[in-house]
Amino acid sequence: MTLAAVLFLGAVLIGAFMPKVLRRFESTTLAPAAILAAWIGSIAGLGFFAVSAVAILLWPSHAPAEGLSEALVRCFTAFQHAMAPWIGEALAVGGVAVTALIAARSLFLAHRQHKGRAKVRDYHRDVVSIIARADPASDDVLWLDHPMPMAYSVAGRPGFVVATKGLSDCLTASEREAVIAHERAHLRGHHHRIISVCEVFAKALPLIPLFKAAPVAVRRLVELAADDRAAQATSPDAVRSALRVVATSPLPQPVWTLGLGDDEISVRLVRLQADSRIRGTKLVCISAAVLPMIVPVIAALTTMVVFSASAHALVT
Repeated sequence: MTLAAVLFLGAVLIGAFMPKVLRRFESTTLAPAAILAAWIGSIAGLGFFAVSAVAILLWPSHAPAEGLSEALVRCFTAFQHAMAPWIGEALAVGGVAVTALIAARSLFLAHRQHKGRAKVRDYHRDVVSIIARADPASDDVLWLDHPMPMAYSVAGRPGFVVATKGLSDCLTASEREAVIAHERAHLRGHHHRIISVCEVFAKALPLIPLFKAAPVAVRRLVELAADDRAAQATSPDAVRSALRVVATSPLPQPVWTLGLGDDEISVRLVRLQADSRIRGTKLVCISAAVLPMIVPVIAALTTMVVFSASAHALVT
């Protein structure tokens, strides 16, 4: 039960305090892809720790690794064994019931969202394939004869990019390449799927701060991460100038295309102008995803040690 308590406390710490920590990283030079990995790692860690805590409560004997945690909080273990046996059983039954309820709600919301969006996406794909013209140089790019400067990506198998003649007319060749590279980065990074998962958790568990804050934060980060990829494929100057041209266009455009909006544009331009940034290499992203899971567990273990020492002192 000791290890279960540590894991559950770690999940609570992640869910309650990690959003504030992750938001602070957005003002640093850390790559957006690494911060995005930290958000994903935090969400995965919360779920893993919570489910593992319930599984350990149901374990017929001492679960694997239970001995390590009990060695650190041995006196709490003695205090724990003095409790009535039904307390552990009640916690296990309650944990299973809550976990099953959350899982069922999440699966229902995920299925409903996937079904609805797939229907809209397939209809959109059919319409665009008829009225748009294919780019002779790129199989995954379709051009619409519309004056509105706009570009967006459509997830699927395969995914594709839709851009307008209005966008092509107001940009140079390098700027067009930057915009297309940005949208391709969304497809290759599976950003649509990541956002969908965050939205499902936000609807299923809106009272948990991590899940509540995730959709907005992740939407912002995927735009920054796509900008980074586009800057690597073309140049930061090309991405910046494309953003400025489209943002200052007199023609109206949906705010969801290119992540446009006064606040978003200013943040993206500042990010692209940063001279010294920590690049989002695989090692950096893996480290960023793992750290949010390690630090809360260490904090939980420390809390348990302090609590057990205090309890032991009171008992003796």
